[in-house]
Amino acid sequence: MVWKMLVLGVVQGASEFLPISSSGHLVLAERLLEFKEAGLSGVIFLHFGTLVALIVFFAKRIAGIIRSLFKTGEERRMNLRLILLILIASIPAGLVGLLAREPIERVFAEPLYVPFFLLGTGILLLLTRLGKDRNRSFGISDALLVGIAQAAAILPGASRSGLTIATALLLGISSEEAFEFSFLLSIPAVLAANILELKDIAGLGSPLPLILGFLASFGVGILALWALRRLVISRKFWLFSFYCFAVGAAS
Repeated sequence: MVWKMLVLGVVQGASEFLPISSSGHLVLAERLLEFKEAGLSGVIFLHFGTLVALIVFFAKRIAGIIRSLFKTGEERRMNLRLILLILIASIPAGLVGLLAREPIERVFAEPLYVPFFLLGTGILLLLTRLGKDRNRSFGISDALLVGIAQAAAILPGASRSGLTIATALLLGISSEEAFEFSFLLSIPAVLAANILELKDIAGLGSPLPLILGFLASFGVGILALWALRRLVISRKFWLFSFYCFAVGAAS
C-alpha cells in the first residue's frame, strides 16, 4: 500500500499542474495499480500535497501582494487590481460549481466523452504556437475569458492549467503573466474544494501511506510547476498538445 500511495502522489503532483488533466490520470493510475484502498482520505491528502506545493511555489509573490496592501503607491494599486481581476475570473467557476456541477458531472460521467475533451484541449494548446506574445496585461474581459476557461475544466479530460494558460496566451498576454495569473487564480478554487472534501473523510486509517502520498505529491508538484514555468516562458507550452492527442486517441 505504501509504494502505491507514493506512485499516486507522483501522478497527482505531475498531472495537477501540467496541462494533461489530473483527475483522469489519478483514476487511471488507481485502476492500473488495482488500488482501491486509497479511498477519499488518500485522494484528499494527495490534493492537499499539490495545494501546499502551489502555495510554497508562489509564497514570495503572495507575501509581496499582502505586504503591498499595507503600503501606498503604484505597487499597492497594481496588486489591488490583480486581486480584483482574480475575483472577477473566479465568478464563472464559482457559478458552475454552485449551480451546475452535479448535472454536468452526471451528463459527462461516461468515459466516452473524455477523449473528445482531451483532443479539444490538445487543439487549444497547439494553437498557442501560432499566437504571439504581445506582452499585454490582463484587462477585465481577459480575466472573464480565462475564468470561463477555468470553469470549463470541470469537463472530464479538460485540463485547468491547459485551458487557462492557453486562453491567456491566445489573448496576447505575456507568458510570465499568463502562467502566474493561471495559478494564482487556482488557489482560492483549489483551497475551497479541498476544504469541502474534508467533511467526507470517514477515517484516516494508517497515517504512513497518507503522509508519504502527501510528500510525493508536494515534491513532484514543485518540480512540475518549475518545469511548466520554463516551458511557458520559452513558448514551448504547445508541445503538451501531442500528449493530449496521443492519450485522447488511445482512449
